Amino acid sequence: MGLPQVSPLAGSDRLEPLPRELPVAGRRKNRNERPASEDVSYEDRAEASPPATPSAADSAGMAYSVTPGTPHLYRAPVPRFLDDVDAGSLPGLLEARFQALEGESPSEGEVTAWKHSLRALAEVLRDERLRRSEIFVELWMPIRGRRCDALLTGTNLEGHLSAVVVELKQWTRVDKSPWREEVSVMNDSRPHPSAQVRDYVGFLRYYHSAFVQDGVHITGCVWLHGMDDPRSIALLRNPDAFGDLFREYPLFVKREQQRFADWLQEQLGHGEGTRAAGLIASGHTRPSEKLLDMVVRTIQGEFEWRLLDVQRQAYLRIVTAVEEGRADGSRSVVLVKGGPGTGKSVLALQLLAHGANKHWRVVHATGSQAFQTNLQGKTIAFSEALHKKLQGVRFKKELPVEQIFCTFADVAKAGSRQADVLDLVVADEAHRLWDYRRVKFPNGKIRRLSDTPMLEELIRASRVTAFFLDDNQAVRAGEIGQSSVVREAAKRLGVRLVEMELDLQFRCGGSESYIRWVDALLGFREGADLAWREQGAYALQVEPDMVKLDQRLRALRNQGYRSRIVAGYCWPWSPVGTGPERLVRDVKDKRFGGWSAPWIEKTGQGRKPLENQYYRWANEDEYYEQVGSIYSVQGFEFDYVGVIWGEDLVWRKDHWEADLSKNKDKTFKRDVRASGEEAATKLRNVYRVLLTRGMRGTQLFILDAETRAHVESFLRGQRATRVA
Repeated sequence: MGLPQVSPLAGSDRLEPLPRELPVAGRRKNRNERPASEDVSYEDRAEASPPATPSAADSAGMAYSVTPGTPHLYRAPVPRFLDDVDAGSLPGLLEARFQALEGESPSEGEVTAWKHSLRALAEVLRDERLRRSEIFVELWMPIRGRRCDALLTGTNLEGHLSAVVVELKQWTRVDKSPWREEVSVMNDSRPHPSAQVRDYVGFLRYYHSAFVQDGVHITGCVWLHGMDDPRSIALLRNPDAFGDLFREYPLFVKREQQRFADWLQEQLGHGEGTRAAGLIASGHTRPSEKLLDMVVRTIQGEFEWRLLDVQRQAYLRIVTAVEEGRADGSRSVVLVKGGPGTGKSVLALQLLAHGANKHWRVVHATGSQAFQTNLQGKTIAFSEALHKKLQGVRFKKELPVEQIFCTFADVAKAGSRQADVLDLVVADEAHRLWDYRRVKFPNGKIRRLSDTPMLEELIRASRVTAFFLDDNQAVRAGEIGQSSVVREAAKRLGVRLVEMELDLQFRCGGSESYIRWVDALLGFREGADLAWREQGAYALQVEPDMVKLDQRLRALRNQGYRSRIVAGYCWPWSPVGTGPERLVRDVKDKRFGGWSAPWIEKTGQGRKPLENQYYRWANEDEYYEQVGSIYSVQGFEFDYVGVIWGEDLVWRKDHWEADLSKNKDKTFKRDVRASGEEAATKLRNVYRVLLTRGMRGTQLFILDAETRAHVESFLRGQRATRVA
């Protein structure tokens, strides 16, 4: 399949807007208390599954609990659902529930879909064999904010509790799309609906307690209730285009209502659905796998992350671009944007693993030394042999890339010598790109190694260069990895551009709401979204006592949670000594109440990956005693993170100010002054990274009183008042 000549976000390839995460209403004091807005749900009294966070966290003093339960707009036995449809009241009930939870009205298109698609589903569910089933309408996926249209529960032929995801489509015709696993609907490329269902099923199966722990069986299907165009039906069921996808997750069309009912009866019609529905409604999310823990298994092809909608689309579009480039010599740039925790690195590693399996000439490049070192350390036992196998011994000698995991400069150097020496460059953390390849001397002087922009050399080196970046994560002056710069370079070089944006959320309890709150706090967007607090999705606590902060993190470590303390670069960083106290406790302040700690140990740049400071700090738990900086933590995540907010970025009256006298990063200050870039912007990026490293929670100590008052007011959804 060929690639289109334009970005998929423009014209006919524009992706449809995706729904936002659902903020759940405030915690209930008693499970049996039902807020008025929830009267559309049939409440089952099945025992709730335990919350995702251990109660010991509360005993350690951490104000954190996760509300059990899976968000949904509606739940009822099938007979009641049919009554609500017949009465015409269901769309109104759904709209009221949506308004109560989201604080805004659903789109007109969504309300229209509810009116038509749910009535079409009701006609199928009138089958007497399905009367003991239950139904959820608009059930949220675990980890991130996607919803399935409907989920039915019952008992299958083997007597197991069972659930079926149902994707409802009003489509009347489809056309071919140039993208794998996609079809064109009204000149808009969309995922094949069976692929969409497969991803929903996969995420529930792997990340929801009802299916992971409680043994509920799950599958899915598609109900295209308005589709009767023979050509479109043949396309959707074309095995040459879609393999067995539509058989594994069957697709039913307008004249197949009875066939659809028969299939549902096989999956659900052999017993009641109340127990399964109760387990789903009261279930909880399992945290996603930590990136570094799964690197080796991924690269060796033993583990594959579950990819969902836009993430899978990006993966398949990059694979398609590489296959076409290898076949016809075309060159492509793929720009994948995403905020903290949206799975950019997960996707990059999955692509690297796929490329290795296909024997592509593929490397993973990054501008983060800590990230590169950790990836090298995790794969050191086998990466050399794999690299030789992929590239060939002669090729490897000619290409100055010694590792599968290398730097942008390594790849750019190769591109400066010869074009298209690689099939795929996975450029991760691409916001760390520099303008030109260069060498930096201890006195701060810089000498260029090339007069060609490094970005152009990178693109020249490979058939496909996939840039994964966040426009608000560049933390040093001179880092030019912005999406606009990548677009301009692709246009200048005449290279096709494919652009995608990830809006899923792996980190921070899977809460997009928390990321939005951080972005609003730091001035990257308007409005303080507090849904994450109301639903207990993520734990952030402003702690005025540094000793207590440390004690809480240690208590969580004792429970098996990986924890670290990180800080703004506001203290000097002493070299390693030789006495009993080898590490100087540089991070100290009288406001810490006697607590102090050393920075991450400086082992020297020449150390092998397994001996390097960045590898040891990220992977060896005793390194909790050392404080990490922005340079050691970018790209990683831990269960819980303690953040020390220094006085280099402070809130003054109505804006953020940089105080470089409080910042001890000499290179950062020198580069900011030399470049003329705004220091406050870079420092806001720094603290944005630090505040989004946790999987479960963040403990925050803020030195400046006015800044602390501002953050606390934002936690209440208020504007800060000036501290006298």
